[in-house]
Amino acid sequence: MKIRRRVIGAVVAAVAAFAAVPASAKDVWKLGTAAQPGSVLHDIVMKFINDFNAAAGNEAMIEFQFIGNEQEMWQQVVRGRVQFGASSYAAGAVTMPEGAVMNTPYLWKNDEERAWVTDNYAVPLTKKYYAEKGIEQLLIADVGWNDVVCTWACLTPDSIKGQKIRVSPSPASKNFFKSMGANGVQLPLSELWPGLQSGLVKGADLPFLFYVTTPAAQSAPHYVMTRHYHHPSVFLMNKALFDGLKPALREKLQKALPDANWARKQVMDTERPKMEEFRKKGGFVHELTAEQREAWAKVARVGQGELIKEIGGKAPELYNAIMEGKKVWAEKFEKK
Repeated sequence: MKIRRRVIGAVVAAVAAFAAVPASAKDVWKLGTAAQPGSVLHDIVMKFINDFNAAAGNEAMIEFQFIGNEQEMWQQVVRGRVQFGASSYAAGAVTMPEGAVMNTPYLWKNDEERAWVTDNYAVPLTKKYYAEKGIEQLLIADVGWNDVVCTWACLTPDSIKGQKIRVSPSPASKNFFKSMGANGVQLPLSELWPGLQSGLVKGADLPFLFYVTTPAAQSAPHYVMTRHYHHPSVFLMNKALFDGLKPALREKLQKALPDANWARKQVMDTERPKMEEFRKKGGFVHELTAEQREAWAKVARVGQGELIKEIGGKAPELYNAIMEGKKVWAEKFEKK
């Protein structure tokens, strides 16, 4: 009789415990990024997170997670340890080398050409390439133009020749500084800040809206507007997780993504005011003339073919698609 009472008691306890668990437990996912609070890049990420969380209700939620080493973040998304990421193609080049094609130095004529060709000719291919690596490319937007930053006013290619300059893991960064004759030192972002402070390196290349939120803005206060290549931003997700979403939740996720052109405009509209703030605090923004910028471009363009060959894989396919897109854009939109 006592045994029977114990069994009944155990069953009742189990039923009560089961009842205490929500019928649909909320999935909690992480979005990893190096975007710093206080930057428009962080604001765009948080808009996506907040919009998705509001739409998903009790089904799922995304939490922000700062990850300073972007290359590691990409690998964590592939493995499913972090479910989402927001980063640049350059940071993802270790995972998907072909993405570095988008950072080819002096590839674009202007922002209008870049956005149109990216959306219509590059995105369909990069989406396919990322899927093969286990990543769902959710959105391509904007981080901004990469410029050279130095501890001194490095206004010409000759001024950085032989100097120790940090290069990112992106082939485009290596190719650019190699063309300039710099002594390239490859460092992850997390090691760049102490590297500049200690004198291990004397410069790097970074997009302004990211640069100004980091210690580099103090240790390397000269920002030189070479505009040598552009950083698309990519919102990414573990593909297995994306493919396994219920259709209704997937639709909510896609609707929560920011509009690409809206995100690009946020970056463009924010850069100039932030540069003025930086100047007022003692920083230096060196705006180059067309002739000064062409001096950088003339040296960098020589290495374009070498870069595509070095990237390998499907880089020629993507590069050729972009070249075709540029041709079509010129026929459609350039003033005759």
